[in-house]
Amino acid sequence: NTIHCNGVGLHSGERISLALIPAAPDTGILFRRTDLSGDAALVSARYDAVCDTRLCTTISNEHGTSIGTVEHLMAALSGCGIDNAVVELNGPEVPIMDGSSEPFVFLIECAGISEQNAPRRAILVAREVTVEANGCTATLSPADSFTISLGIEFDCQAIGKQELYLEVNPGNFRQDISRARTFG
Repeated sequence: NTIHCNGVGLHSGERISLALIPAAPDTGILFRRTDLSGDAALVSARYDAVCDTRLCTTISNEHGTSIGTVEHLMAALSGCGIDNAVVELNGPEVPIMDGSSEPFVFLIECAGISEQNAPRRAILVAREVTVEANGCTATLSPADSFTISLGIEFDCQAIGKQELYLEVNPGNFRQDISRARTFG
């Protein structure tokens, strides 16, 4: 089912209305800005649509239309196993909600999840790839399941050094990951 929520854009300060709408197989995650019209209103949530990652993740299309702060919603959709959905927004960014993906997981669970009659498309990680930038490292390795191993270390005692290793599935995504919040 379609489900709606309202919130505030963290960076724009605008009141944002959001709708999660079921979509046909092979749609992917498609953002539709209701404050715009035609093809300019549509932005596909794809890795190659990412145009900025300063302070939030922003995606855009060839018309210059952008959607900001997509990371928490995208985490919730992925964590819940959602491959196909239309996300309608009446503004330039996803509402921040409580700063985590948990409110979006709650919305997805309330709307319900239907398995589609089409094979799931996925990217096969055939070899290890490592990227280093600004003292940070990210590595993607072949595996039989989706596992994450991550760590952060800050001088601040409230954060300190933290590490996590987890095989991600919809059950433990909600329990162990979805409530993680953005901090500054």
